[in-house]
Amino acid sequence: MKKNHTFLAKFIHWTFIPLYAYGIFKQVDNLNELEDKSLLNFEILFAILFLIIVLIRYFYMKDAPTLLGADDDLPKGHLFIAKIVHRLVYFSLIMLPTTGLLIAILISIEVEGVEFAITIHEFSAFLSYLVIGIHVVASLYSRIKGEGMWNAMVPYWKANNKLDSKLLTKMEIIENKTYEKIEEVFKLH
Repeated sequence: MKKNHTFLAKFIHWTFIPLYAYGIFKQVDNLNELEDKSLLNFEILFAILFLIIVLIRYFYMKDAPTLLGADDDLPKGHLFIAKIVHRLVYFSLIMLPTTGLLIAILISIEVEGVEFAITIHEFSAFLSYLVIGIHVVASLYSRIKGEGMWNAMVPYWKANNKLDSKLLTKMEIIENKTYEKIEEVFKLH
């Protein structure tokens, strides 16, 4: 089995980060700013471009195995959690521009519902922070464990061996018990 993502998959993954960061840092702070038609048009164009790129990324990556590069057979509970986190990342990244476009439409046609759309948009942003944070922490944890997934997606700082640590051993025991419980609850056997 192939143990690395393709160059294109890695390129899409890593070049998307600046686009996401730009979207977060340049966000509109006050709805009154959108009265400027050039800013509103830019926001619409950015949201459409962002959405297209997320959808291209999703459809390109959807058939790639979850946790590609793992050295060992991973528990089904681990795969289950990883798939949920990946799907939530895509969901939040699709909802961000979609709700942004909805806000722009509602403002442009001057109808009710803007506050509700803003609430969904803000929740989507929060969810993206949360699940991307989980994704990053899990990636670093996997690297420390030497599972091989880091090397499949990250082009630098390669992980060669598992860190030898009593704390890591204790964390893995808790982790495996968690996976067993997830497999039991969701009948993943």
